[in-house]
Amino acid sequence: KLVFALCGVFRKPKTKAKKNSKKGYRKPQKNQELVSKKVLTKDEIIMLDALEQVIPSRNILVQVSMSAFMTTQNISTRNQFSRLYVDYLIVDEDYNPILSIELDGHYHKYTQDKDKRRDELLKSAGTPVIRFKEIPDIKVIRKTISRYI
Repeated sequence: KLVFALCGVFRKPKTKAKKNSKKGYRKPQKNQELVSKKVLTKDEIIMLDALEQVIPSRNILVQVSMSAFMTTQNISTRNQFSRLYVDYLIVDEDYNPILSIELDGHYHKYTQDKDKRRDELLKSAGTPVIRFKEIPDIKVIRKTISRYI
């Protein structure tokens, strides 16, 4: 299954998130400017696994830049979304966007204005968005996304 991460393509291995796993995270050393880190958080991995259980026949892309699936000739409008991304993007067999899913964590209260604008941009481009405040039960996910899939 192909998964996009900020416009990069990689193959997603079937793995489960481990509790309190720090593997993949390295703290920068004093003279070290950049270090790699995990692509997804533990909660994002759990949510992805849940989505794959609910809709195994669909491609689910993660951390997709909005400029990868939206465009405009208006530079001012493009600047509003060119650095934004969606947590999960469900696409059809031709990789056209069907549904955007956002997993709002504890930080969400600080980004609500930005998230509202992101939702407006997605809606105007014809891509519905669903927001979950926490990782929902499989039944809740299935019921919530069933009208779009």
